[in-house]
Amino acid sequence: MIIDLPSTNSSKINRALVDLREKGGSITLGRVLTLVIITDESAAEDPIAAANAASFEHPCRVIVVARGARRASPRMDAQIRVGGDAGASEVVVLRLYGSLVDHGASVVVPLLLADAPVVAWWPGDAPEVPADDPIGELAQRRITDAAAAKRPGAQLTKRIASYRPGDTDLSWTRITRWRGLLASTMDQPPHDKVTSASVSGAADSPSADLLAAWLAVALKCPVKRIKSPAKSGPGLHSVILSRRAGDISMVRPQTITAELRVGNQPARHVALPRRGLRDCLAEELRRLDADDVYSEVLSKGLALVAKHSEAPKAGTPATTTTSRTTATKARATGTKAAPAKAAPTKAAPAKAAPAKAAGTKAAGTNGKPRARRARAVKVPAPGTVASEAASPENTASSNGAASATAGPADPAEAPVSGSAGSKTGRVPGRRRAARSASTS
Repeated sequence: MIIDLPSTNSSKINRALVDLREKGGSITLGRVLTLVIITDESAAEDPIAAANAASFEHPCRVIVVARGARRASPRMDAQIRVGGDAGASEVVVLRLYGSLVDHGASVVVPLLLADAPVVAWWPGDAPEVPADDPIGELAQRRITDAAAAKRPGAQLTKRIASYRPGDTDLSWTRITRWRGLLASTMDQPPHDKVTSASVSGAADSPSADLLAAWLAVALKCPVKRIKSPAKSGPGLHSVILSRRAGDISMVRPQTITAELRVGNQPARHVALPRRGLRDCLAEELRRLDADDVYSEVLSKGLALVAKHSEAPKAGTPATTTTSRTTATKARATGTKAAPAKAAPTKAAPAKAAPAKAAGTKAAGTNGKPRARRARAVKVPAPGTVASEAASPENTASSNGAASATAGPADPAEAPVSGSAGSKTGRVPGRRRAARSASTS
């Protein structure tokens, strides 16, 4: 049954609810809480259907604050749904227009159930700080959905800064079955420590980010978040836990079943369908206290995943800045900066160029030039006998000393003369001394 109340107020709505109860003959009500849904008028039906399905597990009064056009005249149109159109609850839809759009708490307070907890749910974009919102201040439990927002990554970042005890997100609820399967797998022998892990999912999947953060907190090991290509589909795709005894992998190529592998054991197929709004909402309504695990994942886990997922790449701003700084220092000192090397390679031994300067010789192996000593030549002093100065014994000893000192001669070089005017390095006067000896 649906009853429309155009241009109404909270008092008329309460009176209509009492009349329906008296006409229906119901004496007692089994409502356990009040669920307030804050959404836009165009996107109200899907959350209402999810709340109706969840009401079979949690009978409640559902109040929908549907925000309409802000430029319209201030008014409130109401709609009451009971019976088959409301599941096991009663639904009150409040459509606000004009200035009433920003004053939803004023029309909600008179419709709250007495002595019953209040749960606020934002199916789309949530406020910056849900706990500071006028409706959020009335609730003991505040539910958001980062995946349904226009910018999921930005919404998850806001949840980190604005968390208050009692906050939760449906992106966290969607990974409950993943967490349960992974935890049960880790309980089976062998109980080896996980050394690293990786979580693959869509680039805009907050559930993949939260699962990676949960693994980083629970396992205390490096966890890498891998962003899958767009053609792989939305949501989570796979989780791999690396161990010495064998990896644990859970891959969901489809939307219904997942393939689970533990070490060398055969692959098993487990049911892992994507969770809808009804299942996620029903799970969150089971508890009204603070979720400490979700709080720790937000405050610590996401930072750990971001630390291990960032890898330095060639050409990054940091590398460019370092190169520019080196070049600036080189210009300041008047030197030329050496080009950056891509990879360390083994340099081939450089060949030294032949020394051209007189009195020097290029080394054969180390590439360093070294001075070549002139051959020791004993010049006869005036008044001495030429044959003594140019004797074969003196000449041989001189040549041996020179060769032992200077090393092997370079065949490309001409022999260095030991005295001026000689091209062959022979001692002048040797032939004349021989002639004199033969004559005598």
